[in-house]
Amino acid sequence: CGAFDSSVKHGKDTKNRQRYLCKSCNKTYINGLSSLKHLKTSDYIFKKFLGLVIDDTTNEVIARNLSVNTKTVNYWKFIVFKALEDYQESIKLNGTIIIDETFIPIRDKKYKVIKYDNKGIRGLSYNQLCIITMIDLHGISVAKVSSRAMALPEHYITLFTDNIGSIVRFIHDGNRKGFQFMKSFNVEYLDGRRDKSGRYSIDFVDHYHSNLKRHIFKHNGFKIKNTQHYLNFFVYRQNYLASHDVKGMIRKNNVKNKMIDDLFKIINHSYKKITYLDYMKDKGIENILLSIY
Repeated sequence: CGAFDSSVKHGKDTKNRQRYLCKSCNKTYINGLSSLKHLKTSDYIFKKFLGLVIDDTTNEVIARNLSVNTKTVNYWKFIVFKALEDYQESIKLNGTIIIDETFIPIRDKKYKVIKYDNKGIRGLSYNQLCIITMIDLHGISVAKVSSRAMALPEHYITLFTDNIGSIVRFIHDGNRKGFQFMKSFNVEYLDGRRDKSGRYSIDFVDHYHSNLKRHIFKHNGFKIKNTQHYLNFFVYRQNYLASHDVKGMIRKNNVKNKMIDDLFKIINHSYKKITYLDYMKDKGIENILLSIY
């Protein structure tokens, strides 16, 4: 989880090595083990890699800068993704929360739905992946893949209930699928698209969606099954910048340097060796992509 000041001794393993318990995330680890120890690279090179990823650099440019191939770049990205796999579960949104959905097309033939007569696609909407996003006015956000086509009421409840902190109101785009979720918090919920005062505009989240899609589709070789991995990283980066009062390019660069160190600590503190085979076998969100019927 990245916390280094909340650990206590927690017995020893079978090789008589001291095990520790992190009271922040309730996970145990052995000091000195790292998810990066098996990589044939230095901490300096890996941190340089993290900086390039944070800057949304393409795989080809990263590979050229670090003198590695693009397969290595994708593998290293997967190590980052696994370290952030549970990141969004601990996020709390507060105050006014804007809730909306966006869609990305499912172009991979493996997951595309074809009509029974093979003459065309069965419903354009069903061949899109729904991403539900929520963002508060402090810029803290969550973004999760819910389903193929339009999300159902239970998706909002299952995926986002634990992300709601001290809330004042919801601003939505008129989609009634999220009403059951919003009503459960006993606060007002307003249609931002019908608001003529300008006080409750959802332009904020529209801009967020544009950045999100730019982040996803900028990467050559992007695989639809890895969508949630990319979202986790995008949300981590956005939230880190939002929580550090970034104003001006010099300040932004300083904050990004701190982000590199923070992300490096999170990866090292995951204490799980992620092999290339793990990367190749990872199924991502195939459970959603294959839920056709």
